[in-house]
Formats: sequence, structure tokens, C-alpha cells
Amino acid sequence: MPTQFHTQADHEASESLAYYFCRMADTIGVPRSVALIYNLLYLSKEPLSFSEVVERSGCSKASASTGLKLLERIRGVEVVILPDDRRTFYRAELSLKRLVTGFIQENFVSGVEAGQRILDSPTTAPESELSPLLAERLESLRTWHEALRSNIPSAALERSRR
Repeated sequence: MPTQFHTQADHEASESLAYYFCRMADTIGVPRSVALIYNLLYLSKEPLSFSEVVERSGCSKASASTGLKLLERIRGVEVVILPDDRRTFYRAELSLKRLVTGFIQENFVSGVEAGQRILDSPTTAPESELSPLLAERLESLRTWHEALRSNIPSAALERSRR
């Protein structure tokens, strides 16, 4: 864990934050190693290199690499390039809006868009040939799907179109 904390209170608070991030990771189905990496970067004043992330988080190189890649995809970390240093450094994203938007984009939008394609063409036959029950349920599901799409933040939907 971060070494800049010297008091017992700081240590306890940093442990509580690590626990918080792990609980949130469990809630959304993200590996705890990702939570520990994010916590480490969140509490760091300066960007950390990959080797510092491995050393301070206690994660294996493979877990750290996978975790940092996931955090990059959801824009939970910023990659920092320092002059005169060939290593890659990482800094935590501190904006909740950007974190949530990135997470939604990575985990939900592509699935919702694939679902839309399925609902647009559920059969090769004309829909007029569907039984009344199936036609009613299909229309209901389309309504549900549209409600789901309308609740995805527009920023996440815009990123998916890029």
C-alpha cells in the first residue's frame, strides 16, 4: 500500500478505502486485484510505473497487467509519459462521471447494441406470420429495450459510435 501514510489514522483510513474499492469491485463483478490497483493509484500523489504498481499492490505481474489494461479500457487510469523516462506511468481517473461512463461503455453498451440488432430482425419470415403471443412479447421486449437504452448515459453511447 502507499508509503506516504505514516500515522495510524492514515493507515487505517487507507485500509478502509482499499476495503471500499474491493466491495465495489465485488458488487460490479470486477476482480479485487483491479480494485487494489485502482486504490493504490487513487491514493498516490504521483503517477506510478508498472513495476511500482506490482510491488506496492502485491499483485502478480500478470494480474497487474490485466488490471491496468481493464482500467485503461474503462478510462479508470490515465497513461502518463514522463520526459526522459522510457517506462509507462499510470494515474487514477478521479472523475466519477468519466469512471461510470467508461464502465458502462465497456460492459453494457456493446451488449445492448447487439441486442438491438437481434430485436430488429428476430426472424427471416415476415413478423406478420408470428403468433399473437410471440408478436406481443416481442413488442414488449422492444419497449423494455428502448427504456434500457434511454437510461444509458449519452456520453457512453457517443463513445461507442467512435
